[in-house]
Amino acid sequence: MRKTIYTILWVALFGFIQTAVDAQLVKVKPVELLPGQSIINPTVVDSTLYFASDVSNSFLVNYINDEDGKEFYHLYKVALKNHQPVGTPEPLLANADIKTNQVAVAFDDKGRAFVTQNNVAIDTKKGKALSVMSYRDLTAVKGMVALPHAGMNNNAYASISPDGTFMVFASDQKNGYGSSDLYVCEKTRTGWGTPVNMGPKVNTAGAETTPFVHKSGKIFFASNGQPGSKKLDIYYTYKQGNSYVEPIRYEVNSGAEDYGFYISENEEWGFLTSTRHGIDRIYTFTVDFPRFPNAAEWEEEVLCYNFTEESAQYYDASEFDFKWTFSDGGTEMGIEVDHCFPGVGEYDVKLSVIDKVSKDEMFNIAEYEVDIEKIEQLDIKAPENITVGKKVTFDVDASGIKSFKPKAYYWELGEGTRMKGKKVQVTFDKAGTYRILCGTISDTDSSQSIATYINVEVEEATTGRTK
Repeated sequence: MRKTIYTILWVALFGFIQTAVDAQLVKVKPVELLPGQSIINPTVVDSTLYFASDVSNSFLVNYINDEDGKEFYHLYKVALKNHQPVGTPEPLLANADIKTNQVAVAFDDKGRAFVTQNNVAIDTKKGKALSVMSYRDLTAVKGMVALPHAGMNNNAYASISPDGTFMVFASDQKNGYGSSDLYVCEKTRTGWGTPVNMGPKVNTAGAETTPFVHKSGKIFFASNGQPGSKKLDIYYTYKQGNSYVEPIRYEVNSGAEDYGFYISENEEWGFLTSTRHGIDRIYTFTVDFPRFPNAAEWEEEVLCYNFTEESAQYYDASEFDFKWTFSDGGTEMGIEVDHCFPGVGEYDVKLSVIDKVSKDEMFNIAEYEVDIEKIEQLDIKAPENITVGKKVTFDVDASGIKSFKPKAYYWELGEGTRMKGKKVQVTFDKAGTYRILCGTISDTDSSQSIATYINVEVEEATTGRTK
């Protein structure tokens, strides 16, 4: 039997659940807002936090859901200061006499609201289907229009791209991959186009829901069907060519249900919904991405050296030759020679005297060891040719780090793009010179860090010229 996507709104784990997040990268804390009530699905527009709650409110008539005695969910808003709610939440919809659940809201670039609500407004029960309704004016509840795909069973949690060109939403269509899938539809001159399933890389046999489209092109969403996720966890993907990349787990998850995600434009803070302390509540998080102000430009190891021996001048050059023997297999003739080693390592060097007549090696006048060490830096591996619109991979070799054991790797890829991992993939959308930085911190002392950067040229895909 297929579950509807509406059921995930009412998931609650009673009892304490340990929060499991990377303390170095993401810090999570509950929002002090409407204590004891369920608050879900946050989003932010112009320093205002929007969310849904089942709280009783004297300014709003709440209709009792006779199935389980809970009030309906309605939309609220509250001002933000320094990314934290201030003041008293206010009902978002002016019309208090709405007999339906409104569980999420999103806005397009023109300010039009897209509300996820029951599509049956009489005797509403939580099992009734959800639809995305478009409102021209929420303050007066005017201009409500069901989107063309409103008849697609349940569809919900629409998120509009910042430029207003496409929408992502969740739906439980019968031809989907699981209990709910993510769909995309593009804005056309006549309205919203036909929804297209995001495909099997993103959608699973479980539930994918509550998408959020970020300015960077990342699409964040919740899923309980990705490998390793038994409950809803936050992931993100982005489009690469004609498909979406394998979802990447975002480091804000717990052992509970985590969904309803929003992250700021600079990706340094945000909100999410979680049941990690027993009831659906909104949490705020900050991304503690390390900064590396003292990053050094990558240096090439010195592998070529000049060798000379002062004592060799006392030998009669008409009678003797001089042979340098290197443990890498190379030999050079002369009192002064140049030699390039194949790489870092320890090498034995020997200078011997050769009889010019017999060609015999008579004795050694010098013998020592050359130790070529890696420069203590991160060795960034980058492709030779990088073009606009083509995915490229950057990798890092940390074998030169001797002073500490690296814990994690943090990348700054130009124009505010930051990623974490030993290997990262990125697509550049315009030509130019980019500063690619990779930094790491000690696994035992976060004050210890090393960062290295390189400059790469991104060329136009067609002309090969840089701007």
